[in-house]
Parts: sequence; C-alpha cells; structure tokens
Amino acid sequence: MTPGLVLWVLVALGVLWTAAWAFVLVRSRPGPGFDVIEPVENRLRLRLLVIFGGIGLLVFALSLHAYPYPRFRARALGAPTETISVLGAQWGWSLSRNTVPARVPVEFVVRSKDVNHDFAIYDSSGVLLVQVQAMPGYANRLIYRFERPGTYTVRCLEYCGIFHHIMRTTFVVH
Repeated sequence: MTPGLVLWVLVALGVLWTAAWAFVLVRSRPGPGFDVIEPVENRLRLRLLVIFGGIGLLVFALSLHAYPYPRFRARALGAPTETISVLGAQWGWSLSRNTVPARVPVEFVVRSKDVNHDFAIYDSSGVLLVQVQAMPGYANRLIYRFERPGTYTVRCLEYCGIFHHIMRTTFVVH
C-alpha cells in the first residue's frame, strides 16, 4: 500500500467513525430520571457538531500540503534534483554524499540496517528542520529544500541502544 492510499483510507474511516457517533448522539433518548433535552437544544447541538466537524475537516484538508509525504512535498517544493541515500545503523549514519546543494529540492532515501532510528536534520543553530523514521526493510523518502548554506547535523531521535547519544553526523549545504 502506498502512503497516500493509507492516508485516504484513514480519512474515510475517520469520517465514518464521526458520522456513526453523530448518528448515535442525535438518535439517543434519555432514560428514566433524566431531563428531556428540548428539540431546540438538540438541533443546536447538531448544528454545532456539523459546523465544528466541517471546520475540522476543512483545516485537515488544507494542511495536507504540509505533511511530509513525498508526493505532497514534491508538489510544494518541486521535483527533487538530487537524491541522497541514507543508512542508519547502531550507532551512526552513512550518507551517499556529504555535500548538498542549496535552494533546490533534495530527496533523502532513508533506510535502517538494524533497528528503528529517526533521521532528524538540525541547522547550525540547533533548530530541528525536518525528520523521518528509518526502519529496517523499508525506505522512507524525505524531500527538503535547504535555503541557507552551512553545516547541518543529523541526529537520531529514536532510542536505539546504549550509544544512541553519539549517533550523529554532519553534511555541508553549499
């Protein structure tokens, strides 16, 4: 299954789940000893549910371009012009090249040799820019455009063993 298909299946399941609960809430009747909700209040609750549910779905749909999925990132940043293979292994990173061009989309193909790692790129001031999981037997694709030249640091954000804290490397953006 592609990540895009998984995303849309989860969205469809979320919509069905929300619709099912909305149906249950609208159709529920109070038992003995409970005050009856007036039909006006019931309609108000239903309207609020529809309004806030619609706003939530709209915000979700509008935020899809910010998701890290390669297709959305490529659409927002442009097709990658450079590809860098990354292999994580306890306790270091191996990059196919240590120089990256600035101001062009770069694709990192991230894999793991042994356990789960988290490929995280920090700028020279220590700000986390982007991250993706590195998993054994799977290649994650991360597209990013570096706006400023400099030295960037890669760290692992997933605890991967006793020497996790030394799992880092650097590359230069020119």
